[in-house]
Amino acid sequence: MNVAGQVAVITGGASGIGRAAALALAHRGADIVLADIHVERLAAVRQEIAQLGRRVLAIRCDVSRDEDVVRLAERTEAEMGPAGVVMNNAGVVLRGALEEIGLDDWRWCFGINVFGVIRGIHAFLPRMIERRHGWIVNTGSVAGLVALTGEGAPYVASKFAVVGLSEALALYCNQFGVGVSLLCPGGVNTNLAETGRSIGMTPEREISETRMAQTIQGGQELQPELVGELVANAIRDETFLILPEEVHAQLVRARAADINAFLTARLAGGAT
Repeated sequence: MNVAGQVAVITGGASGIGRAAALALAHRGADIVLADIHVERLAAVRQEIAQLGRRVLAIRCDVSRDEDVVRLAERTEAEMGPAGVVMNNAGVVLRGALEEIGLDDWRWCFGINVFGVIRGIHAFLPRMIERRHGWIVNTGSVAGLVALTGEGAPYVASKFAVVGLSEALALYCNQFGVGVSLLCPGGVNTNLAETGRSIGMTPEREISETRMAQTIQGGQELQPELVGELVANAIRDETFLILPEEVHAQLVRARAADINAFLTARLAGGAT
């Protein structure tokens, strides 16, 4: 899909992967709608996009609220035109001792990581189906392909849900000419920890868990700019699974290959 001239909507667009994807798409000629809860960061990224000569709209949006995402879709259409690309990227992390994590914390995590994606689909997909045109990118995680740590169970469960949802979405949308990509990076240098919740964990244990998770990519942390480029390239190449080469663990790559092969075969067969 050629993104030049398309309107790209990105939740969690004020920092990290969202910001990087917005800049990468703007460099390729897309106009950008940034959605985030951080108003000051939104303004800063909006200025970066404007300096590239692209149209840009920044909207405060909490993806855990139905009305915010509906308003995001309405304002996008009214002020920027039809959305050609939607990236459901906003997310949070929840980890800790499972026996101590309350149901409200589980609801908070799933309300953003899973239902934030669902709300984005619900608000934008009908418009894309009507036009028989569009591309949806959902931000999952390598933790949605394989559980790396036990303490990360809520986050892992939410990202596994995004993976399954995205696979089914790709199969469903194929009949309407709408494409889907699933982003599954490992650890990325973002501010995700700012809003994260760790329950019943010592600081030492948190550090240990972070290092354990990074072993999936050789102990290194990815830079968001790399991930943003991968997103833009995947939309251009119409690729379903976006898995950085740095994520090299044999188990994950084998599972990823199976997912790609399966989805490619199903899509080629016109499955719904």
